[in-house]
This record gives sequence, structure tokens and C-alpha cells, in this order.
Amino acid sequence: MNKLLNNLIAFLSMSLLTIGSVSSQCSVDNKYFQAGEQLSYDLYIKFAATIKGGYATMSTQSVKYGGKDAYKMTLISESQGFARKVFELSDTLACYTTTGVLPLAYFKDAHEGGDYTKERLTYSYPGGNDVRIRAIRHKNGDFKFDETLNFSGCTYDLMSVLFYARTLNYPQMAIGKETKVNFVTGRSKVSMRIVYNGKESVKANDNKKYNCMKLTLYIQDDAFDGGKEAMKVYITDDDNRMPVKLETKLKVGSTRAVLKSYKGVKHPVNIVK
Repeated sequence: MNKLLNNLIAFLSMSLLTIGSVSSQCSVDNKYFQAGEQLSYDLYIKFAATIKGGYATMSTQSVKYGGKDAYKMTLISESQGFARKVFELSDTLACYTTTGVLPLAYFKDAHEGGDYTKERLTYSYPGGNDVRIRAIRHKNGDFKFDETLNFSGCTYDLMSVLFYARTLNYPQMAIGKETKVNFVTGRSKVSMRIVYNGKESVKANDNKKYNCMKLTLYIQDDAFDGGKEAMKVYITDDDNRMPVKLETKLKVGSTRAVLKSYKGVKHPVNIVK
């Protein structure tokens, strides 16, 4: 436990020392979400059949990181009832970014199917086009790795890429248009493609229909021809780009989160009449 605590302290200290040199080249003009946004979802888990069995919440907070204004985004997912007996799921994912959605840190605490994984990423920006990420993982109480990864160009994790995807200029995109970014998962350096798949009306669990834009996020790796699908996201076709439905893969199935309620959004929401 002391080793883990010392690693975390060193981890955060490195970020605080380097945050002052954060490059502005990957920052975006965020017009779409704000601190105080809170989204609640019903969670469905698919094995041989799809079971409604849990909840998910996603929130955005205004915080200080290294003495500067920042966002903290948190996604909590938990299976319940019969679904939990079939597959235990209790995940907390969180990221810190600048107000321009530039990643600063990522934390994952995941109980999935009997395994417990803790991951920590911290980003530093030594200058120019360089991004340096320190990655630490423990699994089931055992230390797995502590490595430093170096990238050239804008780089994201599973949480920060979701919020970055909300800021892209979809009105200027044709169907099938893709945006490529660097992506880090564990200690793996891969590419991610964010593909715009057009528009679709989606019924949420608040009994309302929303005009949405459909996105597919692919992890591009030599082992996968055309890329491995990481997530499908349906975001409102308005100035909030609010996620209405999220579909992700598990090692033994998949999950689907469907919007149940929202508050604290920045703009009026586009609801189908």
C-alpha cells in the first residue's frame, strides 16, 4: 500500500511540475459542455441476452489542477441485481483536463468479472509537439508496470477522448469522415479513429426522442484489419453534444448506457417533437 501511495504522490508531483508548459496546440474552443453537467443512464449488459441491470452517471466539475482552472470528468458504472450475479461491474473512470480539453491525468478503478484493476496516467508536455505519459497499473493487488510513453501529437485516454469528440465540427463533415488521434490504453500506444456516421433519432429512457449524431470510435492496431471498435456514441445534434447512448465492449459481452435524466447542460436540448 505504501508503494502504491508513493507512486501516486510522485505521479501527481510530476504533473504539477510540468503543467506550466502545457502546449496550446491541442486545446480546443469548448462551446459544448460546462462544469455542473450531470447525466444519468440506465445500464444494459449483453451476454447471451440483453439485461437491464445497473446504472451509470457522468459528471463534469470545475477544479484546480496545478493551481490552474481545469475540468474533472467522472464516469461511474455499476451492475445490479441479477446482472451483477452474472457479471460484476463496478467501474470508476475519471480524467482531468484543461478548460481547452487538453488531458492532464486519467484514473481507472475497475471491478470487472472478478478482476480489480487500478490504472493511473499523467500527461506532461515538454515542448513542441511532444506528449509524455507516465502509466502505472496494478491488477488484483499486484504491481504490473510503471512506464513512460512518448508521443508526437495530440493524445487521449478513454475518458478525455469522449469529451474531445463532443467538440469536433460535425456540421462540416460528410458521412464516413474520420478524425485521427493518438490513444493510450494501459501501456499501449495506438491510434484512434473517430468516425462520423450521420444522424439518427434515438429514444432515451426519459420517454423523449433526441436528434443525434452517431459516432464510432475505433482503436487502430496492426492486429485488427480496419480497426477494433471501442465505443459507439450517440450525441445530441445541438450545441450540447450530450451523449444519449453509449455502447462499449466487455471481455465477455457488451454494455449499453441509455440516458435517463440530465441537468446542468449549457444550451437548450434538441428534442424531437
